[in-house]
Amino acid sequence: MLKLISEFLGGFRDISRAEISGLLSSYGGEVLGESEKFLFFSTKHPHLISSRVAFSKRIGRVIGDEEPIDLEPNKKYAIKEKKEKGKDSLIDELAKRIKGRVDLDHPDVIFYIYNLGEPLFVEMIYERRMSNLLDQRYGTKPMNHPSSISPILARGMLNVAGLKEGEKFIDPFAGTGTYLIEGFRMGIQGFGIDRSWKMVEGGNKNLKHFDFPENIRQGDFSELASVRDISAIVTDPPYGRGAKIFSQSRDSLYSRFFSLITNVEGKKVFCIPSEELLNVAKEFVELKLVGKIRVHSSLTRYIAVSG
Repeated sequence: MLKLISEFLGGFRDISRAEISGLLSSYGGEVLGESEKFLFFSTKHPHLISSRVAFSKRIGRVIGDEEPIDLEPNKKYAIKEKKEKGKDSLIDELAKRIKGRVDLDHPDVIFYIYNLGEPLFVEMIYERRMSNLLDQRYGTKPMNHPSSISPILARGMLNVAGLKEGEKFIDPFAGTGTYLIEGFRMGIQGFGIDRSWKMVEGGNKNLKHFDFPENIRQGDFSELASVRDISAIVTDPPYGRGAKIFSQSRDSLYSRFFSLITNVEGKKVFCIPSEELLNVAKEFVELKLVGKIRVHSSLTRYIAVSG
């Protein structure tokens, strides 16, 4: 297996770790350790992992101290470096080990030096770019809603669930369909339920806008009790702070939902909107908090896993 390094995306260390751990559980591999800024892991499928991640800044293969670095014929390279203030650059040292031609503008291979404490030489596999992560069609989708989950977080949560291509999941509060859209973008088949006809119609319009199947239907999350052949539940339950949600109190809805899913098999990943509601959920299911994301001054999303 290859030894790899993932640089945590600033402020998202916990969910970055959980995302890679979820993917390793499906594609094979293991976490080897971590430091303040990095996660070290091994896998035979680095490109499968790197093609999925949303919360890693960079991923690369760690180059051994004595490892020869011979590029394929006609391959060109560049070297980048992140170094602590006051440290001497190691670019020349690494360049002496590489057999190949330099091209700073259009390299085929990028090497990265983490010159922080004990230096690490890395062959880059992935560097995070929003233009690659975020589908431009989101900007023109037919229906939006202020409480919709962000596509990046939806993608990360599907990865935390460890879902692979061809597997199926369900979102029982499907809303505008973001989880399903991100699932289909990664080759994962999503199904949605929503009690509101308006949301069902809007969510399916969004799916059609992306040329994906209109897989949201009107219904109640109590139907989860009879669901079969689903690998995971991935969802963002309603969080309105008004007195009623679907004609019941918010706490009552959470109690009913989490008591129901105790008998549903498979991995479950939730985005819960407050510590108070997280504690309500913990009364019914064993949850592991894998990260929290501050959306704005009055909303922090808690990402939790069960199963």
